[in-house]
Amino acid sequence: MTNNNVTILTDPMPIKQWFLKEWLFIFLRIMRDQLSPPKQNYNKSKFRGHPAVTRSLVEGLGILKYNFNYNPRFINQIHKNVIVLSGVKTLKQAIYLKKIGVINKLYAGPNIVVYASDNDFILGSPEIDIVITPCKWVIDVYLEDCPLLKNKIISWPAGVNTNYWTPKKENNFKNKILIYEKQNKGPVGPVEPYVALLQKLNYEVKVMKYGNFTHKEFLENLNESILMIGFVTDESQGLAWSEAWSCDVPTFIWRNTSNIYNGRKYNCSTAPYLSDETGLFFDNIYDFEIYVNNFLSGQYRFHARDWVLKNMSDKVCAKQLYNHINKLC
Repeated sequence: MTNNNVTILTDPMPIKQWFLKEWLFIFLRIMRDQLSPPKQNYNKSKFRGHPAVTRSLVEGLGILKYNFNYNPRFINQIHKNVIVLSGVKTLKQAIYLKKIGVINKLYAGPNIVVYASDNDFILGSPEIDIVITPCKWVIDVYLEDCPLLKNKIISWPAGVNTNYWTPKKENNFKNKILIYEKQNKGPVGPVEPYVALLQKLNYEVKVMKYGNFTHKEFLENLNESILMIGFVTDESQGLAWSEAWSCDVPTFIWRNTSNIYNGRKYNCSTAPYLSDETGLFFDNIYDFEIYVNNFLSGQYRFHARDWVLKNMSDKVCAKQLYNHINKLC
């Protein structure tokens, strides 16, 4: 093993005191997948942790042909550089392995805790070399709890499969606008006035609610749409936005800058990676109407897919994180 090799973990390994329990979990997952094979949709995946994040890093490193492994089962298969993408139990085990010298560099995140103070400030453990977050605003929230992370925290977005999320070349005329709604409660408010406005402009409107559709259904609707409107209370990255951009569909995202979780208010964004090339924010239905009319009259020139190919493909994002590990070694 060289210093450049990487192990990706989303589950504790069946070793030492975790041996029997984790082997049981592995067996049960194998049986479950035999009875009901994982599918490429929002609800089931062969990848553990946050499936989209894990898939992106594993497949991105595979495209790059870098030497890595994912959820190895034996201690002699662990590389010196380890990324724990998700799971508090997994991170606790990795911290133990770092203490006894099995791991050299330990990265933790981005899908482990909500606040840095969760689970007794586990992200502040001295054994963790780098904490990974999905974006800049999450870094700010973490640093409010744990200022000691200041020099050991980075933002890293997961990528998208640009070969799957791709526009249909033959579908040049589009008369549909897609609305993506992630939450029914909170400050977002009803989407019906926006639907009515778009229908008044003679556009077909399709509303898709998060968790109620498959990747295939989302892709089909994106390929029929000229624009996607997003309503969420916050997004630490916004993978659905990236998937739309990869299909060359720009997004207009409702702006929200604060939210409350577990009684705590924090500053946030609804689209931390939105840019002039991929879309814009709107605050209410009044400026939304102006922006939509400007868009339909051709006043904006978005280049959403080009931006994703340069900044957020599986390959680009995996290489970004891998290069950071090499720089630290």
